Amino acid sequence: MPRTRSGPSIREFLEYYVLVLLAEKSRTTRELIQEIKQRSADNRSYRPGGILWVATAEMSKIVSALCERSLLELDGPSGKCQITWHGRRVRRQMERQYQPPPETKERAAEKMLALLESAPSDSHVLDVGTGEGFLAFKLVERGFRVLGIDSGSHDYSKDSIQKAQERALAQGEGGSIEFRRADVRASGECDHTFDYVVSSQAMHCMADQRKCLKSVHRLLKPRGKFLCIDFLVGRKGFLAHGWHCFLAISREEWAELLLENGFVDVCMYELDDYLLVEAQKPA
Repeated sequence: MPRTRSGPSIREFLEYYVLVLLAEKSRTTRELIQEIKQRSADNRSYRPGGILWVATAEMSKIVSALCERSLLELDGPSGKCQITWHGRRVRRQMERQYQPPPETKERAAEKMLALLESAPSDSHVLDVGTGEGFLAFKLVERGFRVLGIDSGSHDYSKDSIQKAQERALAQGEGGSIEFRRADVRASGECDHTFDYVVSSQAMHCMADQRKCLKSVHRLLKPRGKFLCIDFLVGRKGFLAHGWHCFLAISREEWAELLLENGFVDVCMYELDDYLLVEAQKPA
């Protein structure tokens, strides 16, 4: 069964989306939770448990907070929440305040490359969920040796490794880059092989994110680093990417998962609708 989600990132989204739902019609707290589950149901086709199931306590906190701000009111007999005129105005303001800028994924990738500027140029890098090599080719241009892997388990990615291989051949990059169809959890690479493990917009689709991170930790050399770009969980992520953003790991969930899997020195960089995470394997 998928677990409920809570925390600052989820609350940031709920402060906005509860107003969206109540602008359609009044609902009880339970109905708000069920409606969010239903609207995010398509996420299951990407990752089991990918729906957004909000904890009841979290939803109750949001409803109480919005009532205190006079953005909604409760109907005692029915237990339903109703949006106020002020709530409708605030909802429209929230939508106007954030318009996703273009090329944010590219800017996130440039930030990642900037974090790697001091790395030796012959560093060995594993690109997990490489797709058609979005990050891999950028890393090769900087002089890194790169292995890109992708399981190809989704329809949109089933031909990605072949396309990446064809591009590498056409560009004459055969000596410094390699692409393989593989799942990081069952990678045949030896432990402590890579100086860096990177990933871009792939972790959110991985069926078992905990096991993936455990494998990443195992494949890194001591003092090796993991860097990951993915959707930002919250209102900005939702306005830019819709329900797919909740397939991703939130800021607070990243902190928990990385420490749980033995990483240290966790840093996070919020880049509009994307999140860049950096963490290190201890010596």
